Amino acid sequence: MKSQRNIHRPFTVEIAAAAWSQVARLSRERYRAIQARLEEVAALGAVAEESGCFQLEELTIYFHVDTRRRLVSLMDIIRDKGCVPKSPARPSTTRAS
Repeated sequence: MKSQRNIHRPFTVEIAAAAWSQVARLSRERYRAIQARLEEVAALGAVAEESGCFQLEELTIYFHVDTRRRLVSLMDIIRDKGCVPKSPARPSTTRAS
């Protein structure tokens, strides 16, 4: 998920191994929208480690910021309309397909 647009940003964006199968099922447009949102998070940087989420249509995208490694990781994509940021446990709902 590294792109040339990330070269001058304080954090790198990556896809966690567990999320690759979910990303593979996305349309190119949805993937690019998710990538753009995660790059926004990376561009803002972070002062503390945190987990967060955001909505994209019916999908909830969970990410984690690792300040030590300067990394924003896409952790999970879940098909639902609820976003509960900073929750260490992932909701048990249907995965994106």
